Formats: sequence, C-alpha cells, structure tokens
Amino acid sequence: MSSTNTPRALRAILASALVALVGGGCIALGYDFDRKPPLACSSVAECPGEDTFCGTRKCEQNVCTFVNVQPAGVKPLGQPVDDCQDLTCDGAGHAVSKPASDQPPKDASDCTEDKCVDGTPLFVPVDKDKPCGKGGALACDGLGSCAGCTAATDCGDDGPCVNWSCTEGVCLRVNAPRGTLVTDTVKGDCLAEGCDGDGNVVTLSFQDPMDDMDPCKDDICKDGVTVHEPAANGTPCAEGCRACTDGVCEMMCSPGFGCNDGVICKPLAQQPNGSACQEAIDCTSGSCVDGVCCENECSGKCMACSNQKTGQANGMCAPVIDGSNPDMDCGGSDVCFGGKCRCENGVKDGAELKVDCGGICAPCGGTWVCNGSNGCEGPIPACCSFEVNCFDCGNETADCSIVEGTLCTVEVDKPKSFTGGTFWDGCLKCKRMTCICQ
Repeated sequence: MSSTNTPRALRAILASALVALVGGGCIALGYDFDRKPPLACSSVAECPGEDTFCGTRKCEQNVCTFVNVQPAGVKPLGQPVDDCQDLTCDGAGHAVSKPASDQPPKDASDCTEDKCVDGTPLFVPVDKDKPCGKGGALACDGLGSCAGCTAATDCGDDGPCVNWSCTEGVCLRVNAPRGTLVTDTVKGDCLAEGCDGDGNVVTLSFQDPMDDMDPCKDDICKDGVTVHEPAANGTPCAEGCRACTDGVCEMMCSPGFGCNDGVICKPLAQQPNGSACQEAIDCTSGSCVDGVCCENECSGKCMACSNQKTGQANGMCAPVIDGSNPDMDCGGSDVCFGGKCRCENGVKDGAELKVDCGGICAPCGGTWVCNGSNGCEGPIPACCSFEVNCFDCGNETADCSIVEGTLCTVEVDKPKSFTGGTFWDGCLKCKRMTCICQ
C-alpha cells in the first residue's frame, strides 16, 4: 500500500499556484478553467497543473475542470509557518499566497533578527557583543555570527534535529531538513515524530496509512488521514480470474481483460498508460512498471509508476511519496525525498557523519589510508611496508566498511612456493593501514 505526506502536497500546491505578488496583494497565475475558453481533454492527464488541497483536476465531458473545490479562505493543513507567506484557497480550485509578516523563517543563529519584509525573509545582524552560545558564554560579532568558541559544546547541545560545530572560532548550527523522521510510534495513524526544520521535534504527517486489507483499494495518507482509493482496474483480487473493477473485487476480469488459463486476468490487447499489466508487451508504451502500464521505463531510484507508491495517477512516472522506500531502493534504513535517496543526495544532512554516509545513513565506504596515501591501490608506501615470516597476516580490508579508525593489516603478496619447510621468493608482505571515511 502507499501514502503521501503534507510537505509533498504543499509543494504540489505551490507548483500549481504560480503566485505573483503585486503591491502587497497576490494573484494566482496559470490556466483558469473557469475564465478561459474550455480546454478539451480525453483524460485528466491532459489537464494542466496538479491536484492540490484546494481542488482536484477532472476531465468531465471532454473538458478540463476542477472538482472537490475548497471554499475561498480555507488554508491547507500543515502549511509552513516560516516562509513569510500565507497560503489560502481562492474558491476556484487554486491556491494563492500573500505576504505574512508574522511568519519569518529562522536561520538558526542567535546573532540575527529574523524578519519578513513584503513577503521576503531578511536576517538582520544584532548588535556586537550580545551574549550567545550555550549559556550565553559567547558574544555576537555584529556580522550575524556567534564567535569565540573553541569546541562545538560551547555553542549548544546536539539533538535529534540539530547539530552544532565550531569552525575557526565561529558557531555553526545545522538543522535537520523539515520532515526528517525521528520515530514512528503509532503505525497506521499517518503521523510520526520528525524535525520541523528549525531543530525541533514535532508531530508530522507521515506515510504510514492504515491498511484496510482490501486488495482493490490503495491505502494512502492525505492531509494526515488514511484514504482508500480504487486500485487499477484488472488488479488481481482473489484466486482464479477475479479482478478489481472500479475498486470492487468482481467475479470476473475487468472490461478489456481476459482470463489467462483460468489463473489470472490479462489484457486482451495492448493497454494505455495506467492500466494493470503483467508484461511490457501488454502495454502500448512497452513499459510495465509496478503492475501498471507506464509512460516510460521509470527505472531510477525513488521513482515509481503506480498511484500506490507515488500518490499520482497510475501510469505516470513520478518520485515516490516523500519519506517512503517502497522498493527498498535506498536500503533497509534510508528513505526517499524529492525523488532521491536521502543518503545519496550529495548533501551532509540529518545526522550524517560524512556526506551521504555514517550516522543515520549506511556505514561509510572506507578506504585504507597511511599518511594520506591510498593503501588499496598503487605501490606500497614506504611508511607502511614491512616483511614478516608468518602464516596469519590476515587481509582485514572488509572491516574498513564497518569500523572507522581501526589499525589493521592488508595482504599484498602471498608466498609463491613452499618446499621442505622453506619459503621461496620471500614471505607474506603486509602493510599497516588505518580505515577512515573518505
């Protein structure tokens, strides 16, 4: 089953709204189904924009329109409160934004004043020598930084959502990204403990919907609650040729499907994108992904083609729902955000020891290093080379991916021959190396 979370839904709202600020007010740009000439369509995929909290696209009588429209003034649940913007619905299916002076973002510095000016965040340095750091033991430098530290502990205490460092006498605070998971204590409630982007642990919308055990329904978290949407027509729902049709398990195959050897329903012919499939040959596109005909091969990590995994229309190749890892593309502990594995995004975020490794991510891919020289390739560094007459100079390079900072040995050569108790061509050569993260 699958889910969606509020941060992702809000990004969809902002993407479709395309807000422009004018003189302190605001307007929503983009195609307006109510005011422009009707836009013809044969499916909702041909209608511009995206579905949002404020309205859902629909192709009705071959014309694009919005349904499930929220009243004007309604605010999407869980919208950010630190972006200097206030998002509301306009009553026509669109989301519009206006400046909000009381919602400034926080730059995680004690030495700046966070402000909103006409919807734009500003971070103004406070006066020099204002106390800052842990217990107010340090002082602001008048340029927006807390100076005078000699160790990270002078600056503050680390936590699940915040990490302190001291660099050249200046305190640096790094907050875990908004939505970073801390713990999920209650399964199936669409909620979890996570980071708010300002270093605090808060309750967030999360992708752990309650499974209704109905094979003809996709379980998805939307706006903090579980919803059960119809699975793709043709989805098998019981033994024999029984399949889902419009969310109901029927005693026969769905229209357009036939019973294959009395075992499973198969398409009678090549099917359009979004239809259930078993093989690529079943689909007009030539791609069968996640059990539905997909617009392309959709082979990248954190990408999928089913509503169950992406929250988007079946057949559309899109990033999986933020915070999920449905195909284990990111291993057993990592999750996807924005179509990438969090631990493969090229950024040192969360509680990572290095960029994309260590901490909450997988162990660092270590290398053997001696005085800065790579010990796994090239000639043996003189500082690391010695010869011994022994049988058990073990090659311990496998430990490098597990333990950092351990002094071990690496096999370089094995004896070429052994006769009458004598080694020829020298004995085993070893070198001492220290495993570090690179």
